[in-house]
Amino acid sequence: MAAAYLLHNADVLVFENQAGKVVYHPLGYLRLDWYSSPATDAQVQAIYEAASQGLYQYGVTGILTDHRHMPPLSPVMQQWLVETWTPNAVHACGYRRAAVVQSFNVFGRLATARVVMQLGHLPFTVHYFDNEPEAESWLLEEE
Repeated sequence: MAAAYLLHNADVLVFENQAGKVVYHPLGYLRLDWYSSPATDAQVQAIYEAASQGLYQYGVTGILTDHRHMPPLSPVMQQWLVETWTPNAVHACGYRRAAVVQSFNVFGRLATARVVMQLGHLPFTVHYFDNEPEAESWLLEEE
């Protein structure tokens, strides 16, 4: 799997399926690694639901999400992220910051941008990056 993230000793695998995996990083954030393999909307949704649980369980407010190999989200998933998941993650789990390592796929980038544009009313910040070190550095900065 191309986007596989090698777990360090202190990292905790929260959840994994065909869509990707959710990892708690002890520096104080969650990491979502998306695989390039086709996944169902239910599998993608399960990743996000596991991320909500991780935000709450570990008391973190940020997610580094690696979209480089992620297939574009379906319109149904985009709508679910805008109307359901993100508002719930912000209000119930304290989600405040997303560091997105951008997709190699232009359609993936467009899908992500379409979702983020509709989240402007939430107390939530998204920044885009071309690499992981810059994304992590921003995510760990003081708010």
